Amino acid sequence: MLNPPRVRERKRSIHPMKIAYCLPDQRWVEEIQGGNTTDAAHLQQKYIAEGLCARGHTITFIAPRDFDQVMYAHPSNPLTPAPQTWTASGWFKLTGKLVWKFQQLFHIPYLNFFSNLHRFNACLHCLPGHDVAFERNSLYNSGVAMASKDLNMPYVMFFDADQFIELDFMGKPLKGLLRWNAKRFLRYNLNTANCIICVSESAKKHLITNWDLPSNRIIVLPNAVDVEHFKPDPKMRAETRASLRIATNPLVIFVGSFYPWHDVATLLKAFAIVLKTHTEARLILIGDGTEREKMTVLSTELGIGHAVQFIGFVGHADVPYFVNAADIAVVPVQKMKADMWLSPMKLFEYMASGKAVVATASGQIKEVVKDGRNGLLVSAGDTENMAEAIGRLAADTDLGVRLGRQAREDAVQNHSWEQYLSRLENVFGDVLLRKEVK
Repeated sequence: MLNPPRVRERKRSIHPMKIAYCLPDQRWVEEIQGGNTTDAAHLQQKYIAEGLCARGHTITFIAPRDFDQVMYAHPSNPLTPAPQTWTASGWFKLTGKLVWKFQQLFHIPYLNFFSNLHRFNACLHCLPGHDVAFERNSLYNSGVAMASKDLNMPYVMFFDADQFIELDFMGKPLKGLLRWNAKRFLRYNLNTANCIICVSESAKKHLITNWDLPSNRIIVLPNAVDVEHFKPDPKMRAETRASLRIATNPLVIFVGSFYPWHDVATLLKAFAIVLKTHTEARLILIGDGTEREKMTVLSTELGIGHAVQFIGFVGHADVPYFVNAADIAVVPVQKMKADMWLSPMKLFEYMASGKAVVATASGQIKEVVKDGRNGLLVSAGDTENMAEAIGRLAADTDLGVRLGRQAREDAVQNHSWEQYLSRLENVFGDVLLRKEVK
């Protein structure tokens, strides 16, 4: 069951809409409907879905379960199989199996042709009666866009990131036919969309430059924060610090997934330098991921294990306890060849909590964090620069308080989920009227 987000009541000119909320697979829906999630992308979509429901809109989740089955449900109901007609026939299934046998025989990868026809057919049954189809970008899926075009239904695409570049960066690139086919699907979706929502100006520039899209079909909606859930709370701070056995020690925090693009290694090396002059400082790292074990080993090798705690995964509802306890909150990002589309939710959560932020000047981060005004910016991969920023805040509590106060003010004024949802409603409204999005 979805829990309504904390948003203030207000008069709205947007009429309640019926939204087909299309996600990459069934697991996304289950995590949105269920409890805590370990994935920031799932959490992002959870906030959007909850907010739309809280504002009186009707949502139907639509997501594939596997290659030939599509599921759908209203938020409070269990997922059920979507109806299919010709794709459920024996001749269609047999043709799909024969083609796959042929591909295996000649070492041709699975190209998702038949799976997208299943999704197309299912969406032809599920989409009618809705005002708009809203789909989160994923590899190999074009069935929703195909059905939206066939039904002449407004189609809004949520483009979180270019997954080709992400996979290249992680050393797992798509190659050959798989890459060609996945690009073909994505280009179809992008060209079909009435509006494409992306998370940063960098992402918008990437779509214009690399995918030849007109700027008037792209709108930037950065991630946001629940400013009532994440806010300064002296009582929470005192209780958490007591439970962590941290008295007046300067406390640095990192919250996030331990993946390559989160440069935890630079943070650990920088903190080792900070400890030389601020021996009482402590570092807490919240989260899990593929790089966590490596970072634990690195902490030991640096000789800072006594001052560092790896807490592991913490449910999102409990993250404010740890953030409130901290004095300094860090957003470390890997050095990359190009300006990425990053819009880290943790940045806005730190800011809303009134923390002094130290963040890598990358992508959208440097648009949100104004150095010396609401946080401190550091160069990507620059250990000395990060150590200097953290040490400066550890030595000057008044500076940290000033930066945190301004960060909180900026988060409330510019980055709340309430504002995000208002803009999203306007996007849907404009698309329904077939107006240019703004």
